[in-house]
Amino acid sequence: MGLQQYNAKRDFKKTAEPAGAKPAHKAGKALSFVVQKHDASRLHYDFRLELDGVLLSWAVPKGPSLDPSHKALAVRVEDHPLDYASFEGTIPEGQYGGGTVAVWDRGRWQPIGDPRDGLKSGKLTFTLDGERLHGEWALVQMHGRGEKNWLLMKKRDEFANDEPMQGADSIVTGRTLEEIARGKKGKRKSKTPRKAVWDSSRKRARVTTAPVRTKSAKTSLPTIAPQLAVLADEAPVGENWSHEIKYDGYRLIATIQNGNVTLTTRNGHDWTHRFKSIADSLSKLKVKRAILDGEAVVLDKEGRSDFQALQMMLKAREKATPVYFAFDLLHLEGEDLRDRPLRERVKTLQTLMKQFKSRENVRLSERLDAAGAAVLKLACKLGLEGIISKRLDAPYVSRRDPSWLKVKCGQRQEFVVVGFTQPERSRVGIGALLLGYHDEKKRLVYAGRVGTGFDTKLLKDLRVMLEKQAVKTSPLDVDAPARERRAATWVKPVNVAEISFTGWTRDGMLRHPVFVGLRSDKSADAVVREKAVHTARITKGNKAKPRADAGSVMQREPKRPKHLGVNAPPRQVTTRSFVGKPPLDDKQLLPRNGKSTEGENRNTTIAGVTLSHPDKVLYPDVGKTKRDVADYIHLAAKWMLPHVAHRPLALVRCPGGRAQKCFFQRNYTDTISDAIVPVDVAEKGKKDEHLMLEDERGLIALVQMGVLEIHTWNCTADAIESPDQLVFDLDPGDGVPWKRVVDGARLIRRSLEKLRLPVFLKTSGGKGLHLVVPLKPTIDWETAKAFSGDVARTLAEESDLFVANMRKDLRQGKIFIDFHRNGRSSTSVAPYSTRAREGAPVSMPISWEELGKLTSASQFTVDTARRYLTHRRTDPWQAFGRSRVDLHKRLRHGAAA
Repeated sequence: MGLQQYNAKRDFKKTAEPAGAKPAHKAGKALSFVVQKHDASRLHYDFRLELDGVLLSWAVPKGPSLDPSHKALAVRVEDHPLDYASFEGTIPEGQYGGGTVAVWDRGRWQPIGDPRDGLKSGKLTFTLDGERLHGEWALVQMHGRGEKNWLLMKKRDEFANDEPMQGADSIVTGRTLEEIARGKKGKRKSKTPRKAVWDSSRKRARVTTAPVRTKSAKTSLPTIAPQLAVLADEAPVGENWSHEIKYDGYRLIATIQNGNVTLTTRNGHDWTHRFKSIADSLSKLKVKRAILDGEAVVLDKEGRSDFQALQMMLKAREKATPVYFAFDLLHLEGEDLRDRPLRERVKTLQTLMKQFKSRENVRLSERLDAAGAAVLKLACKLGLEGIISKRLDAPYVSRRDPSWLKVKCGQRQEFVVVGFTQPERSRVGIGALLLGYHDEKKRLVYAGRVGTGFDTKLLKDLRVMLEKQAVKTSPLDVDAPARERRAATWVKPVNVAEISFTGWTRDGMLRHPVFVGLRSDKSADAVVREKAVHTARITKGNKAKPRADAGSVMQREPKRPKHLGVNAPPRQVTTRSFVGKPPLDDKQLLPRNGKSTEGENRNTTIAGVTLSHPDKVLYPDVGKTKRDVADYIHLAAKWMLPHVAHRPLALVRCPGGRAQKCFFQRNYTDTISDAIVPVDVAEKGKKDEHLMLEDERGLIALVQMGVLEIHTWNCTADAIESPDQLVFDLDPGDGVPWKRVVDGARLIRRSLEKLRLPVFLKTSGGKGLHLVVPLKPTIDWETAKAFSGDVARTLAEESDLFVANMRKDLRQGKIFIDFHRNGRSSTSVAPYSTRAREGAPVSMPISWEELGKLTSASQFTVDTARRYLTHRRTDPWQAFGRSRVDLHKRLRHGAAA
């Protein structure tokens, strides 16, 4: 269109508006955009994009909207000169466009595809990086309604929301249109001040191409939306990439102006009051004006960011000191640094952050100088969420961009809360949250339900909140299955929940979801199903030389980040090298379908089950990974299955590893692995589905689910009401030496053998020992518990070594005989099961002859148990099944001699 129409509409003998020459765009310089609020004959907004030396312009009557469902009419008008973008003031009446103009937004824009082709075809898509407008947008021509009529639309992304934009009309001076019309500070009310008017009576030399600024404008800094990372399947390779720990907290842009600090979330909310201690610390920074990008976290005792602890702090349930990790510097003393490469920004940030000590609540996010795969390995080993990889030569852009990649140790993302189910039995608040996400067509799609990861207080709070948001009809665009619809109470799709999970089912439901927390800093409209892109495709064309240590074999282990502290897990010398190459004897001990296990965190298959993220660390204190646990279970399976298969189970699941939050699960869900099957158990007059496995596939599937403890009922699935074993759990109190525990086990054994009852022994993997009596299923639960209680109480009366009362104050110096595990629905840890405790201990069956050699109940670990089972020739519990006795007959005939 050029500037011909613009010039033809203006008499430059009467107006001083810029005219004439079309400046050339400098190569490499970002394209600019501006939105001007214009109160002329009608109030409207002028939307302008720089291209080919001019400002393409549209008049938008109702203004841009961040709501993707809103389609704003945009009327194409004449192109404007580039220096028009800086104008803010008043055009006198009688001149073209007479009225008041404010610079409402400005920044950079980037076309998606060829913008000239987009203009010709009638669809121009682009991203905006402004102070009010961010993310992806589109201008679509309304064919058949005149070539000038277009629609301006916000694309659904993380910057979309339906909230009205607040603030003054001008982002340059902070003034309203009325204040601009009145002039500086609004003191002159009778006439429009000369300085505020763009008038043709002025000499051209006085025509300004810069905004009219007040004193406040000199100190104002832009509002910047954060750059976001693209999810990738593996860490990138090359010296041009920097790698950092991925923090598990709230992203905050920190704006510092003359000692005043504002902390803004990724959605533009002011959270300064929520992180006052961080703001107070940043205010002491010896700088007048600066903008930092970072993340606020709460650290656990081992120095890892804990999102749930952060939420508890914000809800004032727990006291904690938040820490702000700064990882980018966007503005410094009036200079915009965003166009500079990351390496320069970080170098300047490092200098700035030297003012803080390492243990203060404002810290520098460390770059780990090693190959990306090695950094990811370390992060997973320490039980962290993953890493962020950033291109060192890239500028900072306020959108999701492949110059930043996030690589996770496990699967975790946000979902929209679309409903909830009612609680059952003793549960309070809600039963489960119903979840959804937006697909490629922007439809809200059902993703399944999450019923684990909550505490009682949270369940009650969620119920109160969600009841206020209840709606009569489903908010989903793609219906949930009928069984879910029947149980659902629907709510407005406005809340965002962060969920960890192990994968997706074939019908698009979440596998093994666990609730992590609600995200009040993210918009529900922006929630999509995350799909990791192939790093190789993203980084294609990156010509940086690869690191010498970046190969799949020669990996250099990075140093542990300083913020993980002295309590962080120490480096361990284990049977597996850092790069995951199995030791030599692994091939003969642990076959994996003949497939190599070399490489970083590659999926592997054991017993027909795909183990995703096998190098995820489940026991950070000893560095034991998911693969290590699966290898052990694979080895132990033939001994373990007779005592675990076809029994109702209760599980201790730790998806994030032992050091993260664990939870107890006994109920079956339809999103669970098909290697785990439901078993009906009558509970309070109705049937309930519990968990059961049938073969080794089920055992490995539990490892994939993050199960660190398998507990079993004392019965089989086909005889729920008839126990087939008794368990006596010896739990030593404080001050009881191990030798006394050994003596106590032998004493109980002699007492039970007097009743002609066989007794088998195993370590608990905790503090004590388990004595197990195999039974024929001929008695009921009441009889089983009554008998075992009588045995325990008799022993306590006859020996001062024991106590049968559960009161902890009576256990000092004594061994508590826990017989309560023999009640209906009570469970005990299964033979050969791992425990969710330090050191990766195992509950190991042993012979009575081995008891004297035992030094503790946790002597067997994943490592020592593997060696033990490898060299063990006979099963000490081999006779367990054929030793079952009919307790009913023994009691009836007075077996006691």
